[in-house]
Amino acid sequence: MGRIRAFVQDDIPTVAELNWQFLQGQTGPHPPTLEEYLRQLFFQNPWFDSSIGSLVYEQGQRVVGFLGVVPRPMSVNGKHIQAAFGSGLVVHPESRWALAGLQLLAAFMDGKQDLTMTDTASALSQQIWVGLGGSASAAYGLQWAHPLRPASYALYAMSRYGKEGRCGAGGRACRVLHKTVNSVATRIPLRRFRRPSSGATEEKLEIETLLHSCLPGCSEDYSLRPEYNRESLGWLLDFMSRMKAYGNLRKVALRDATKEIIGWFIYYVKRGGIAEVVQVGATKAHMKTVFDHLLCDAWNHGAIGLHGRLEIRHAQDLSESRCFFWGTIPLLFRARDPELAKLVQQGDAFLSRLDGEWCLRFGASGQECTVATPNLLSGSPAATKSASPGSFQPSQALQARSAK
Repeated sequence: MGRIRAFVQDDIPTVAELNWQFLQGQTGPHPPTLEEYLRQLFFQNPWFDSSIGSLVYEQGQRVVGFLGVVPRPMSVNGKHIQAAFGSGLVVHPESRWALAGLQLLAAFMDGKQDLTMTDTASALSQQIWVGLGGSASAAYGLQWAHPLRPASYALYAMSRYGKEGRCGAGGRACRVLHKTVNSVATRIPLRRFRRPSSGATEEKLEIETLLHSCLPGCSEDYSLRPEYNRESLGWLLDFMSRMKAYGNLRKVALRDATKEIIGWFIYYVKRGGIAEVVQVGATKAHMKTVFDHLLCDAWNHGAIGLHGRLEIRHAQDLSESRCFFWGTIPLLFRARDPELAKLVQQGDAFLSRLDGEWCLRFGASGQECTVATPNLLSGSPAATKSASPGSFQPSQALQARSAK
C-alpha cells in the first residue's frame, strides 16, 4: 500500500523524471530546466501556501505519482476566497494498479481551498472529476479561431485532422474544425492585414497599467474575480515569457486620441504557427477596435491563425470579425459553497487563460514549442507526446477505473 504526502523539494528529480517519461512521453534523461521549472512553479510562486500544496504518492520510499497544485487568490463580491488549480497528474505505469492517480485527485479535491479547479483536463479526467463530486462549466470551454493565412491554416487543420481524425471525441472536433476552416477560409480576403485606422495607438503593456487601468474596469461586472498585486502579476508574466510554452509572449495596450486606455491583449506568437490568446479586454465600445489591432499584430509577427478561449460576452464581436467557434474543454471545479458553484456554472466569473494552469506550461526556455493544443484523448505515454505537458492528464489506472 502507498500513501499520499506533501510534495517537497527533495522530490523534484523523481517527479521531473515521471513528468518527462510518462506525462510528456519523452525518452532519455530529463533536461535540468524541467527541475528548475518544477521548483519555480510549485515552491517559488507568489501564492505558495504549504497547506495547499502539490501532492505525491509514495510506495515504500519511492515516489510513483504526482499532482501539481497552484493556489490562486480570488474574491467574490469583494470577499476574499482561496482557489487552487491542479495540473500535471502523472503516475508510474507499474503503480497504476493501486489507483494512485484517483487517490491523488480525490485528496486534492478535498483540500482546504474554497474553490478547486482545472482548465486543461482531458475528456476522461472530466468523467472522473464529476464522479468524485465535481462539476463542469461549459461556459469556459468554447474555443474561437480566426485564420490569418487561410491556405496555411487549412493545411494546419488538415494535419491535426490526420493525427486525430480517427479518435473519438477529439476526432469529431477535428472533423468539425476541418470542415469549418474550409468554409471560413473561402470568405476571408487573401490580403495583408493593415493597421486599423481607428486612431488608437499601441504601446507595451506594463504591469501597473494592466493592474490598475485594465483589469479593474473589465472585471467589475463579474461576481468572482482573480486577485493580483504587482508582485504576483509580474511573476506570472515573467514566468510565461521565460517558458515560451506556446511561442513568444506579446503584451500590448491601446490608447485613444485622449490617451485613455481602451483595451489590451496578451498572446503567444510564433512565426508560421498558431498564435494563442491569453487575455484580451476592452472598454465596452472598443472591443472590435482592440481585436482588429490584435489580428494585425499577429499577422505582422508571422502567425497563420489565432486561437483563444471564448468569453461569452464577446461572442458577437468575435463572430462579426469572422471568427468561428468549436469544441469544449470545460472548466472543471468543485466549490464548498453552493452559491459559489452557481456563479462558476453560470459564467459569472472573470476567468481567462491568464488565471488558471493553462499558462503555466513547461516550455524549456528558448526552445520551440512543438504543439499548440493538447491531446484530449488519452493519458498513455504514446498519446501524451502530443499533449500539452502541463495538461491535466489521467493515468491508465484512472482509465481502468472509469471503464468499470
